[in-house]
Amino acid sequence: MTYRVLLISLLVYSINCNVIIRTDARCVCKQWKLALECANDQDCIWNSNTKTCEQEECSSIKSQSICSADEGCQYRDGKCENFTKCEDLKGKTINECRFMSTNCRESNGEHCLPNAQERLCAQFTNEGECIQGQDGFCLWLDSKCSLWSQCSQAKSKVQCDMLPQSCDWSATLKICLQKKCSEIDHEYDCVAVQEGPNSHLYEVCEWNYVLKQCESSIPDILTFDTCASNTLLAYHWSSSNASEGFCEQCLSPNVQKPSPKHCLCKSISSQNDCQQNQTCIWRDGTCEERKCTEIDPPQACIQLEHCAWFANACVEFTQCENYKAFSNLECQSINKKCLLSDTLETCTSKYQECKTHKIDDKCNGSKDSKGEQCYWDEKLNSCQVWTQCSQQKQATYCEYSGACVWDGECKQIECKLLNEHQCTHYLTSPNSKTWKYCMLLDTCKDLNPDLLSKEECYALSYGLSTWDSSKCQQCTFPDDYTPILSFIGMIIITML
Repeated sequence: MTYRVLLISLLVYSINCNVIIRTDARCVCKQWKLALECANDQDCIWNSNTKTCEQEECSSIKSQSICSADEGCQYRDGKCENFTKCEDLKGKTINECRFMSTNCRESNGEHCLPNAQERLCAQFTNEGECIQGQDGFCLWLDSKCSLWSQCSQAKSKVQCDMLPQSCDWSATLKICLQKKCSEIDHEYDCVAVQEGPNSHLYEVCEWNYVLKQCESSIPDILTFDTCASNTLLAYHWSSSNASEGFCEQCLSPNVQKPSPKHCLCKSISSQNDCQQNQTCIWRDGTCEERKCTEIDPPQACIQLEHCAWFANACVEFTQCENYKAFSNLECQSINKKCLLSDTLETCTSKYQECKTHKIDDKCNGSKDSKGEQCYWDEKLNSCQVWTQCSQQKQATYCEYSGACVWDGECKQIECKLLNEHQCTHYLTSPNSKTWKYCMLLDTCKDLNPDLLSKEECYALSYGLSTWDSSKCQQCTFPDDYTPILSFIGMIIITML
């Protein structure tokens, strides 16, 4: 049985010394930086020429089980091909349809139907079809099909073994038990344990080579060769060099690091500067703001408060509650006003004080009514206002703060600490509104915008300043504008 269809997004819960990860999503191929991780993902293939991980073409997949488990493919007439629609697949039974595509687990007796039309577990009357319904994995009990909520519902080893990531059959007690890391005997089984038959929560495990036993773990201490596998492909190694980096969450590809608010289009008088701002367009001798639908990259779209990056397109923003996401960073990658709601599945525009958040996934990346970032204090087991980089113990949120860099621990950024790719700008502290700028010479050094020439002014100040008659001057913004951090960075074509 495949579990890959469950992997669509990710939230993290800290419980004492171990971490429970929520895996309704996983990394995409282009996020794998190591060939080893790419090889572990059956959707992907490593390009040895470009040293990048790419999505494997459906036509290249030979295995029926791998093909049908991939949402972008379908298995028909003995070969794997790009998925079209369920109605194109001739499946007289549910199991025939499941054999062809994970998207089509229902049939009308002639052809397959999409999962939206799938029956609930309780509606199946045939034991052979009682496998998975619209509400989750099913179990045949007392001559009827029921939703499988606890391992103990399984009455035989055959039933218990249907979900090996969650349940374990006790030969001594003759019952099906919830699996735990500490009860796994073999190194190759020591990965992650599902918290229940239909739970999206998994406990991270790691093999202790000294004690020769499986133990609960946290992603931050996983190594390059266990980072992806032990988190069910929900984390990846941060560096393309196995000897450097750390294990970090795979966020939405749209999530970027913060950047300053850029000059308003109408304040830009130079055509050259206007063309460097992807939210602007030069028309009839003036710099004008583009319509949301005219903006392509998410990094530019998120700069405009009335736009939202949703379903891979820049659209007019409606309200945060209309968008689905699973973390604060993902909500802010749709529109910078949005945060994760209490449902942990949708966004909201309601800001709460840090201390009101009771779990770390709701706390990290959130902001209070003053726009100050929050962090989860593991010692106090509570949510606090984030004032210093060293307070953050999760590498991902450290890196996405705009002020900090992860080097085994969370440290304040300085220009001299940045390499040629990082040498841009940073905040002076996690909740500071003050940006400092860097310039790459022989090394990364501090930059003073006042010293820039007319040609350098806009590009090298990262769109925060424009040339005003005789000097490089920072743009002014409307009085009602508060420079709230955006977790999307504007791509600027710098002039060097």
